[in-house]
Amino acid sequence: MNESTATLQLDILDDFTLRLKALVARAGSVSALAKKAGISHSGLLRYLGGGDPSRKVLVALAQAANVDLAWLATGHGEMTSGMPKQSLTLLPLYEGQAANDHAPPRLDPTTLTELAFCRFWLQRNGLDASHLKALIMPGDCMAPHFLPGDTLLIDITRKELADGQVFLLEDSGNLLLRRIQLEVGGRIRLVPDNPAYRAIDVDPASLAVVGGVLWSARLA
Repeated sequence: MNESTATLQLDILDDFTLRLKALVARAGSVSALAKKAGISHSGLLRYLGGGDPSRKVLVALAQAANVDLAWLATGHGEMTSGMPKQSLTLLPLYEGQAANDHAPPRLDPTTLTELAFCRFWLQRNGLDASHLKALIMPGDCMAPHFLPGDTLLIDITRKELADGQVFLLEDSGNLLLRRIQLEVGGRIRLVPDNPAYRAIDVDPASLAVVGGVLWSARLA
């Protein structure tokens, strides 16, 4: 192998490594990309270090990062050529019309809209949009932790109630946001953070768990 051929192969290798690093950036981390592509963390590190992936792995990586396969394999064309360029993900939104805890939001299709989230932000944090719903906090029952108008993300795959965590619950078509306190005998206490409201002891079988609060935000 002459010097020019060796230099050319090194350039190709370096370019692929850079493209692979771009995929990691889109996914948010090496672990997130490996998980989404269905490959091992150590395997992805090997490719980042110069290892040669199989065609099956290339396809998995391209699909996981939502990039063009030809671009990933060869560097030719556009990174997202022929791929959807939508940068926002619309999540279902529960927007409560009530401003107090005595009239909580209902599971009413007329109040269920959508809220846009940055797709890159979701991917960077390892969040699956199909597992999420958003809620606009309708009242002050969870103040000062959550204030009226705060935006909350609910992980609807979290169904097992955990002590001290905040969950969105459904009771007779109404939505209740409460902190969970596990009690003796299998009962639970639904605790509002705001001391102006009273806690309620209930049988967990009487409630449907919508999901656990994952994230919240408000204007400064």
